[in-house]
Amino acid sequence: MLVAQNPRRKLVVVGIACVLGGILILLRAAGVIGDPHDIHAPRWVVGAAGLAFVLAGIAVATGPADGRPTAASAPATWRSGLLGGAIVGLMAVAPNWIAFGPGERRFGGMLGVPFLAVSSAVSETAGRVAFGIAAVLLDAVFVWVVVRGIRALLARRSAARP
Repeated sequence: MLVAQNPRRKLVVVGIACVLGGILILLRAAGVIGDPHDIHAPRWVVGAAGLAFVLAGIAVATGPADGRPTAASAPATWRSGLLGGAIVGLMAVAPNWIAFGPGERRFGGMLGVPFLAVSSAVSETAGRVAFGIAAVLLDAVFVWVVVRGIRALLARRSAARP
């Protein structure tokens, strides 16, 4: 099997799968496929998720095969940082909308242990708090990635000056 023996090919295959999945989500968000009444979120929220998958696929397929950028791949490192920031930002859209967006939300929860599963409705407040925590954490990661990218860009510019 050629794919199993070549790490670069594995990454390209996984990247293509992510891009295709993201395109399907984008088509769903645009109303091209599926019933628009089955979507229980604004289309832009669904579209952000689809775009995150597309960008993640591009990042995986074009990144270094061993996952470690080298000094020779400095432009690739900058591109990866830009893609990473966009991916994290887009991933934060859904939990931010769920936690802080207008409208009613319905949540459910389940507790499972071997041979027993109990499910019940969860209050809107508890659900929004849970998604709010996830949203704030993703927002913090996004800010960290942006600040880190700006610092790296400024350091690179100052090092390039004579």
